[in-house]
Amino acid sequence: MWQAGNYKNTKRTFQVLFNLILWGMWVGLPLLSPVHQTHNTPNPHQNPEFSAHIWVELMTVMPLFYVITLLLIPYVFKKKGIWVFFAVLILTNVGFFFFQEVFHHFFLEFEHEHGTAPEMLGIFPLIMVSAIASSYGLLLEFLEQDSNKEEQKNEQLKSELSFLRSQISPHFIFNILNSIVYLIRTKASEQAEDVTMRLSSLMRYMLYDSDQTMVPLTNELAYVENYIDLQKMRFDGNVAFDFQVKGDGQGQMIEPMLLIPFVENAVKHGVGLVEKPFIKVQLESNEQRLHFQVKNKKGKEEQVFKDPSSGIGLKNVKRRLELLYPNKHTLEIKEDELNFSVDLTLELK
Repeated sequence: MWQAGNYKNTKRTFQVLFNLILWGMWVGLPLLSPVHQTHNTPNPHQNPEFSAHIWVELMTVMPLFYVITLLLIPYVFKKKGIWVFFAVLILTNVGFFFFQEVFHHFFLEFEHEHGTAPEMLGIFPLIMVSAIASSYGLLLEFLEQDSNKEEQKNEQLKSELSFLRSQISPHFIFNILNSIVYLIRTKASEQAEDVTMRLSSLMRYMLYDSDQTMVPLTNELAYVENYIDLQKMRFDGNVAFDFQVKGDGQGQMIEPMLLIPFVENAVKHGVGLVEKPFIKVQLESNEQRLHFQVKNKKGKEEQVFKDPSSGIGLKNVKRRLELLYPNKHTLEIKEDELNFSVDLTLELK
């Protein structure tokens, strides 16, 4: 597929090279073929009649080429269809054939001196140029349509991703603020400053970094760690958190806010009416791949309160993975009577 951003430059370069090669060969090849015209002089290339024939022919076929590529393809083929295009193309060739005969009559009188009739042979260069021009023009047209479709698809993906990201930030902000309210009510004097600093870091990441296309993996890990630390303060040891990281993630890039929905989902559904709750988060990364696991204990189904936004985070992140990492990720979500687990493998960009 053609990249929309590079198509215009690629098209311009292709057009220049194609035209230079086409007309260079059109003029050059006859000079390499002594049988192109038969003359009485020993070396036909030195005969002025030979040069006159080449340039007069070029003055006919070159306008035909650009009439087809600049007028017939954009204004006839695109608007009227292929059959009207072919009909107009035939009429255009007939018109240029008579135009060519006028040129030959006034500038190439030597071709008629011996009663020969080369006029009908003059249709073949026109047919050849028409075939080349039609193929060239249609190729550019199809490539442009392909580029436009790709650009439209990219814009749709950007719009969808923007919408998905806009859902993430409010969702997390409300959950974090609920956690902060609890902390302030119970331990404001002891942990207010630490909580405020961590909340500030979380908000900065959500408001600024999440607008970026890609962020360093270390930034995403720092966000996850801050979020888990806030939840540890909130639950004060009543929930067993286990956060393990293998690999420093230096130099690796990832889509922002991609890992946190899994952790947030575990916190939402892994605490409350759950006996001995635990949340385990493991991440392992190398230069090519990231392996991320989240596991939490569940409560009984009848004890779990389903909030209206339940499941939004996971649906959101699944869709983002499909859009951003097609065929470059595996996501396994398992659930039994006791535990809920997420296993994500991702090819890093």
